[in-house]
Amino acid sequence: MSSRRPLRLIGIIGIAIFLVILINLDTRAILAALLSVNRHYLIAALLVNGLIVVIKAKKWNIIIDSIRPGFSLWQSIIGFLVGFSLSTLTPGKIGDAVRFLYVQNDSCTTGMALSTVVIDRIIDLALLFAFGIIALIAFSIIINVELLSGGLLLILAGVVAFGIYAVSRKKYMEKALRPFFVVLAPPRYRNQISEYFNDFYSGLDLFLASRRQLLGCIGVGIVSWLLAVVYAALLGISIGVDVGWYMFLVIPIISMVDLLPISISGIGTRDATLLYLFGIIGIAPETVVAFSILYLVFSYWFVALVGLLFWLIYPVPLAALDEETPTKQSDI
Repeated sequence: MSSRRPLRLIGIIGIAIFLVILINLDTRAILAALLSVNRHYLIAALLVNGLIVVIKAKKWNIIIDSIRPGFSLWQSIIGFLVGFSLSTLTPGKIGDAVRFLYVQNDSCTTGMALSTVVIDRIIDLALLFAFGIIALIAFSIIINVELLSGGLLLILAGVVAFGIYAVSRKKYMEKALRPFFVVLAPPRYRNQISEYFNDFYSGLDLFLASRRQLLGCIGVGIVSWLLAVVYAALLGISIGVDVGWYMFLVIPIISMVDLLPISISGIGTRDATLLYLFGIIGIAPETVVAFSILYLVFSYWFVALVGLLFWLIYPVPLAALDEETPTKQSDI
């Protein structure tokens, strides 16, 4: 069995969930809901989503500027969209890492370029889980529905906080990764992997040297999250799902569910979650699934298509990874 087959099989789980949902609902009612979309609200939602892309690219650009000055916002938008395009095809959005290829050059090594993507993802995940935990607590208090117990919420918050702390400490990660490095890393690549590791933390140190940059990224990230809720609300209204402030609780939760590696682009898992969350307030399941499909198409596939076009216009050869020659001794 090839190494890629397990990933494909994992992605099938989400598709299977989605098919089960469709089988048990009135597909004609779902289609009718999709065909009744209000174009004005849909266009407004797409404009907001475009703004979100620019703002997220700006957040990444702030990080890049601390490591490789002179990288323009336009270049960041291109890299962000290409990474997003590949992330929609991979479980857990791991394809997003490819955007580091746009950053690396003679003065910015692979490890340092990769650090810009990892830092960006860490900030995104920290904000996601912060909003997600707040949403889960709000469900318990306001809606009187406990999606996760208080103990599990504390464990989740602790795991996220510890994970961020651990990744930010080079010496800790050296000790934690050393056994895996010795067993799994092929001897011929150990120097190169070690070089990536050291350069990654060089990039991280450059970014953390300025508190203003960190706070700026967090602020921009919060704005993008708030706009994401506005976008989802407009998209919902366009199809008859007008839930007001409730969307502030829904979006962080389905965004966390989208990270589950049993689905690609959240297909199936997001639908099931939305059916439950909107079912609590009495939204018809066919309308919920129609909204979920609309969310998938315009939040993922449409943006991914734009990213694919940018990839074709501004291609970066993956062979660039092989151009670096390891020079440092392994010290992981």
